[in-house]
Amino acid sequence: MEPTQTMTTPTATAAGGDYDPITFSVILSRFDAIVEEMTRVLEKSAWTSILALAHDYSCAIYDAVPRQVSMYDALPIHTASLHIAVREIAEAFEGEINPGDVFLFNDPYSGNTHVGDFVTAAPVFADGRLVFWSVTKGHQMDTGAYIPSSVVASAADIYQEGITIPPMKMVEEGVLREDFFRLLLANLRYADLIEGDLRAQIGSIEKARQRLEELCAQYGTDVVLRYVDEIIGYSSRRAGQEFASMPDGTYTAEGWIDSDGFGREHIRVQVEVEIAGEEVRVDYAGSDPQARGGANGSYATSQAAGAVPFLYYIDADIPHNHGVIERVSVSAEEGTVCYAKFPASTSVATIVPSDLMQDVVNRAMVEAMPERVPAGGARCGNIPQFAGNGADGHSPWGFMLFNNAGAGGAAKGNDGWPLWYNQAALGGMKIQPIEQLELLYPVRIDRCEIDVDSVGFGQWLGGPGNICAVRPLVDEMVTITFGDAASNPPHGAMGGGQGSGGGQYVEDEQTGKRRFVSSSGAFKVDHTREVYVGVSTGGGGWGNPHERDAEQVRIDVRDGIVSREAAAEVFGVVLSADADPVIDADATAARRGELAKVERPVVSPTEPNASPWLKNQMRDGDTYELDPLL
Repeated sequence: MEPTQTMTTPTATAAGGDYDPITFSVILSRFDAIVEEMTRVLEKSAWTSILALAHDYSCAIYDAVPRQVSMYDALPIHTASLHIAVREIAEAFEGEINPGDVFLFNDPYSGNTHVGDFVTAAPVFADGRLVFWSVTKGHQMDTGAYIPSSVVASAADIYQEGITIPPMKMVEEGVLREDFFRLLLANLRYADLIEGDLRAQIGSIEKARQRLEELCAQYGTDVVLRYVDEIIGYSSRRAGQEFASMPDGTYTAEGWIDSDGFGREHIRVQVEVEIAGEEVRVDYAGSDPQARGGANGSYATSQAAGAVPFLYYIDADIPHNHGVIERVSVSAEEGTVCYAKFPASTSVATIVPSDLMQDVVNRAMVEAMPERVPAGGARCGNIPQFAGNGADGHSPWGFMLFNNAGAGGAAKGNDGWPLWYNQAALGGMKIQPIEQLELLYPVRIDRCEIDVDSVGFGQWLGGPGNICAVRPLVDEMVTITFGDAASNPPHGAMGGGQGSGGGQYVEDEQTGKRRFVSSSGAFKVDHTREVYVGVSTGGGGWGNPHERDAEQVRIDVRDGIVSREAAAEVFGVVLSADADPVIDADATAARRGELAKVERPVVSPTEPNASPWLKNQMRDGDTYELDPLL
């Protein structure tokens, strides 16, 4: 009989920069698998639809520095700046960080994104020393603001946003601090549900802590940490090579936020991007002064917004860890809409202005490297939060509707996505099943359908917007919106057209009159006679529309995405009137010959207030309200 052979885990024994590639790959994959597991733990154990169904949260692992080691299926606006939050926790509790601790905070003036995002972080110890942080960030449905939402465009300062939590110990050496937990929940609506979400976040980071301890025990702590250095270094080197392949130079652009929640419109965001070899600098100097309402960036969102576009310009195979993030330096003037000064409200910071801050980087870079840069995408328009008190007046309910989200912009070779949500998420969030929403909340979704011709026309189409109608069933429905890109729609690129912009209104079914409302506002919908209707924007188009494949245009018309009129006028494709239309080849060739003579701009629009949607929709007797307040 052959002697039994004991299988041992490969270890790296070489000094310096000599790394075993197999061990490197295995440890890198283990980190990703751990974050994937903590992501699924949170999804399956969360209590509210905003986390369990819509996936408005992120999970990540940091080393003790802290540097981002791994994230999985996360929201870029969270993870591209989450290391700042972890650093704040580590500095606030230096010398008092122990095994079994869990920290919580949401303060946007202490390195967090905005008050709605609750950061939970657990230190991970091995061989008696702090080696990692296990971290989640979850967007909670309520923060105790003056109106029932955690995203309040009309908050005049941080105090109206609800409870602000500096870095605090929520769990101390494995024991929940019940006094702190009770104090927190006493300040929140939907306390039972949010307690469930916070316990889910704790469970997620505890699972990661367990797995990280197992990893260190299996390979040895020093070996794991040495490979962490190489994982980050590998990403840094590859990102540097990608940046070096981009054309050196300085590029500028500007864009506009619809409104600030208090009637100030078309707020300007300006960017200057400099590429110099392997480094990138993004500067938002010159942007408009900070808004009166919640449409202001925090330091964390400004850092993330400037860096994120360069994460998707590069090879998707490069791990998105600290090695990439550190190569993009971002600056903004304090006191501007991009980086507000205390105590200004930053309640909407993760979406307004940060979505536009990403979008203006795309505007700046598209002509320099069109093969890498997409057209403009939806910026969180038509994502309202609904709330009510129940038929008995004592059963509060509330949820955010993601099903009416706008669409993503096209890129060279690809049409944009529908139901993309916005730049902050980049497709990382989910649309809630309508059946579950109607089971959980006293509403009915009357319709949810594609809005014809909402796309940005181009050789590649922006994703289509959609129409969603929501009817309250048992009580008056408070509706709180906090969006953008309605009057200032997603831009087209390289000859592509702008998205539709879209909008929202409340229709009185007894009179037929409609109250149109700007992209930010707070208003009520009567359950006895009214319905909320949101019409989301399509994404921007990429490339000249007359160069789109004619057969694909025919299919777009057949599928109800593009109208026959637009097919002929914009794309130059003339079709029969059949339900499954046929291309008139001679008429199409003639029309496309005419369109080929028309020069189209690199970026469109270039001026504020460019969407014609509202003007085209208004009928006699309809009204329009800019930033209404309850």
